[in-house]
Amino acid sequence: MAKRVLIVDDSPTIATASYDELTDRGYDVDIAYNGKEAMARVAETMYEIIILDIEMPKMRGDEVAEKLRADPVTAKIPLIALTGVSPKSMSEKSKLFNSYLVKPFGFEDMIKLVEEMIGKP
Repeated sequence: MAKRVLIVDDSPTIATASYDELTDRGYDVDIAYNGKEAMARVAETMYEIIILDIEMPKMRGDEVAEKLRADPVTAKIPLIALTGVSPKSMSEKSKLFNSYLVKPFGFEDMIKLVEEMIGKP
């Protein structure tokens, strides 16, 4: 069974390109375009990893991460932050994430992080 990945980004361009890159490598990928949609998806499906944009409407990525970390069912899911700022500038929030991709990022960097965290499909 393919490993499940959730991409959460309000940019359809980034979400779709990430989806294409990961599905081309055999991952089973879903997309959410904001934090509330992400929480609804997580309530329905267990993911092996979640890639979360930080700056989004309806619910920020760090708010989603806080909720996921507070729930014993989802607390251990690896989280990768997509951010336009340095992880150091996020202070305490940076501890919510296992790793970071600073925009603009290369998709090979994304794939490498996903493979390091959950392995290849």
